[in-house]
Parts: sequence; C-alpha cells; structure tokens
Amino acid sequence: MSFIPDPNTVFPNEYKTSCFLKNVITAPNIFVGDYTYYDDPVDPTAFERNNVLFNWPEFGDKLIIGKFCSIASGVQFIMGSANHRISSISTYPFNVFGGVWAENTPPHLSQLPFKGDIVIGNDV
Repeated sequence: MSFIPDPNTVFPNEYKTSCFLKNVITAPNIFVGDYTYYDDPVDPTAFERNNVLFNWPEFGDKLIIGKFCSIASGVQFIMGSANHRISSISTYPFNVFGGVWAENTPPHLSQLPFKGDIVIGNDV
C-alpha cells in the first residue's frame, strides 16, 4: 500500500519541524501551492510572521510560491512596502511615525515605488 501525504495537513511528518505552508498562511496576498514546505526547528508555522517582512496587503503586491518548493529556515521575503519614496525631498518615512509628521506628509503607501510581485515557480 502506498502512502501520499495529505497536502491539507500542517505537519507532513512526525518531526514537526516542517509544515506545508499553504495551511498556515492567513494573509490575503500570499499564495502557496500544494506540498510546498518550510523547515524551521523552532516554529515552522510562524513563517508568515517571521519570514515575510513589511507585508501590508493594502500596498497591492503579492508573494506567490508554487508547488513542491522547499524553503529553508531563515529565508526571508521583503515585500514592496519596505521601499522608500524616491520622489520626495527625503526618503525618510515621516508619515509612518505619526503626529505632526503624518498630518503634513502625503500618505505613505500610495507614494512608494511599486516593483511588482515576488513569484517563486514550482519545484524551487
């Protein structure tokens, strides 16, 4: 009798250091294919929190990871909202820090350069 892991389970093996990512992702702009796993000896289910940085879905970019990918502990994806305005007098994100700065600067996310989605193919 052959056994094929269920792509809808969180932990595909007894060690619980690897998880099938699509089953733990909650952000609406992150898409992960079947059988793609992340390995982390501490907490593989924390991939989204620890490894997808500056993810603000309202910015409009996406992280798309295909099927059958293997992602090692420590790999980080830096989303587009980590960019800084390049058309202002300064690249400093005054608006983010609130107060008088936020009142006197344009909205932060709408002013950032959009460089597109992060796309990882299948079997990477």
